[in-house]
Amino acid sequence: MTGWQQEDPWAHQQAPYPQQQYPQPQYPQPQYPQPQYPQPQYPQQESAGQDGYGHMQYQQPQYAPAPAMQQARPMTGGLTAMESFWYVLMNIWFGAGYFAKIPVKKALADLGMAQMTGAEQFWYVLMCIAFGAGYFAKIPAKKALTERYG
Repeated sequence: MTGWQQEDPWAHQQAPYPQQQYPQPQYPQPQYPQPQYPQPQYPQQESAGQDGYGHMQYQQPQYAPAPAMQQARPMTGGLTAMESFWYVLMNIWFGAGYFAKIPVKKALADLGMAQMTGAEQFWYVLMCIAFGAGYFAKIPAKKALTERYG
């Protein structure tokens, strides 16, 4: 023994109970019936969808034509008298109406339906810097416009 290894003090004693060997159970192997697959039947003569070698030919599926898109009706007029009143009132209250309009106008500009002024572009960039607020406000407006005006 080396200096750092100690002898096992219990090595000289025998186990109090003899180790019993238990027989392993023997299970019968299941016998499964072999599957019987039907033999393929090849046509004797050339059918409509096959070439002379029995290969299927691809045929383009026939779809109904898409309905014509509705023509977008042009915007006529501006805001009603009450809408103008509420818009002015919203702009007096910290410019909320003006800032709510900018992402929608950006969506229109992306689709070529409007042109943003220099101030609107500046405020849109500033809104995008603030955690992408301008960009995330533009997405639903752009989605609605593309569904309507295609």
